[in-house]
Amino acid sequence: MTQKYQSLLSPIKINDVVLRNRLIVTPSNPHFVQSTEKWPTEALITHYANKAKSGAAIVTCKGNNPVKTADVHSQSLDITNGAHQHMFAQMAEAVHFYGAKASYLVLPNMNIVAGYDASDGILSEFVAGDGSKAEYGKAAPKELLYEMVEEYAKEAKLAKNLGFDMCYLHMAYRMMFPGRFLSPLSNQRTDEFGGSIANRARFPLMICEAIKKACGKNFLIEISISGREDDTYPNGATVQDQIELAKLCAGKVDILQIRGGAIDPSACCFLVPEDMPHRESAAAIRKGLTEAGVQNVYIDLVGGCQDLDLCEEVIEKGEADFIGGARTYIADPEFGVKAYEGRGEDVVSCLRCNKCHIPGPEKWNTVCSVNPVFGIEHKVERMVSAPSRKKKIAVVGGGPAGMQAAQILKRRGHDVTLYDEAGELGGMLKTMAPMGLKWRINMYREYMAEQTYKCGVNVVLNTRMTPEMIDAIGYDDVLLALGADPARPPVPGADRKNVMFAAEAALRENELGHNLVIVGGGEVGVEMGIHLARKGHEVTVVEMLGMLSPESVPVHFRSMLEQTWENQQGFHYILNAVCTGIFDEKITYKKDGIECELPADNVLLAAGFKARGDEAMSFFTGKARTWMIGSCETPGSIQSANRSAFGVANNI
Repeated sequence: MTQKYQSLLSPIKINDVVLRNRLIVTPSNPHFVQSTEKWPTEALITHYANKAKSGAAIVTCKGNNPVKTADVHSQSLDITNGAHQHMFAQMAEAVHFYGAKASYLVLPNMNIVAGYDASDGILSEFVAGDGSKAEYGKAAPKELLYEMVEEYAKEAKLAKNLGFDMCYLHMAYRMMFPGRFLSPLSNQRTDEFGGSIANRARFPLMICEAIKKACGKNFLIEISISGREDDTYPNGATVQDQIELAKLCAGKVDILQIRGGAIDPSACCFLVPEDMPHRESAAAIRKGLTEAGVQNVYIDLVGGCQDLDLCEEVIEKGEADFIGGARTYIADPEFGVKAYEGRGEDVVSCLRCNKCHIPGPEKWNTVCSVNPVFGIEHKVERMVSAPSRKKKIAVVGGGPAGMQAAQILKRRGHDVTLYDEAGELGGMLKTMAPMGLKWRINMYREYMAEQTYKCGVNVVLNTRMTPEMIDAIGYDDVLLALGADPARPPVPGADRKNVMFAAEAALRENELGHNLVIVGGGEVGVEMGIHLARKGHEVTVVEMLGMLSPESVPVHFRSMLEQTWENQQGFHYILNAVCTGIFDEKITYKKDGIECELPADNVLLAAGFKARGDEAMSFFTGKARTWMIGSCETPGSIQSANRSAFGVANNI
């Protein structure tokens, strides 16, 4: 059999180190799979081992994570404590067990020295040491820089002694101390560590040189840099600047990982419409190195690299030497396996929702919307049970929970029929089909529908099943994935003809007038408002709380969503306002005790969802074992629907 992705899976030799393919797992630290332990637990070790098992050539593992507070967000490992080092060695060995190289993320305690920055007077959250607030720092003295160089080399040497093959240094988007020196935005020094590109790179490359001296040429070094900054900040580094920086890395850095120029856009979310937003920058830097005759610096493209056909194209065209991914392997832990098997069409679509970072405000747990195993992978084998016999099973409802359950049940050997009252699978996800904003969810819906058919589930559409119909056929088990309906708030006039549910508005846009009011400013209301404003409507969101979309993921998403709505022409909002009535051409609302009104051709309700629990209860007739999964029990998200379906289906 000829390998489909030959370029992507071809080996490469750097110095004397042979890497089995071009796949790199970039830093992907599941924040909450372990508690406050200062060493890698079995949960963390399993996470990285599974990435190696998938087939990647390099797996970047979590190293020290120095913090200055006991903040709930923070988990700090300590490789310098001898009592912890066996577990670090076990982490490297687990990666080796599956044939990959283990890379250690070097972050010594001195990476953050409170009050100091690359230069004086730059406003930065970095200076606070814990990211809690922005402060103006003062330029780090040269003596401190030399001391930090030694600390980086010392920690890298320790990692090598414990079995790690290489190290990774984060220097992109001015986030870590060395990266603060690389950018003209944060480095305005006038000594030998500031000014020209060579001077700005001096301190970061001193670190790399010290690591090479301590660990040898075959202890590879990968650093991340911003491919460009001027697309976000006018005075930031250009691609040409970064080409010159890349040339300076020769002999000091082996792999350059190309990221974005701003902290949030660097992490792909669905608000970024490109598949690989940093591809152009990476290709330009790769070309610049080639034209300069630099042969020992290799380029790793990261950000949205999930389409295997595009990944193959990048390597084949010489636009990069490696394809890096973190969310790629979180959304689909078999990404590398599917590459080797030539199954690009079977790769699970990442939603780019960033719930894998932090699911939402005050939610300190590790989850993935599309991978129900993420966060429990170290114990999932003992949580599921083998089927005792082949069963005849009905799944009622073709949304994400129903499709997930049906696929799992079929792959476990059961006879499965999935019923849905609509003409196609997808459930409430179908309402997002016209929304360009929800392109990743639309991809996921299409993927899940295709996989449901592909695995052999018997799908019956345009059929609203009743308990009597289920009982007449005679099933062993019935899984109810009926979903939830949009809720109608107790507002006078909420049942008028000019009112519809926001969740359905994209499918019924031809019925809408120009001036629209959305009652409810959660994610559904806000995202629908942005979509309709882009379509030319004047949209005003009326929200009873003091902020829009309070449930949004706070890291690598919320700031981008805020920027989107603040810059969207035609999108308006009123906070701390309670809708008191809906009329034919207006609504009334109360704000600060004052009754106000707002013109509205149509009013869209975004007041949450109500589970179809009563309908589900009617199926419990005693003729078959019956289960409720997904939102028909408790309205939730794609993530909660998938986890619910996964748990039930894997124990039948």
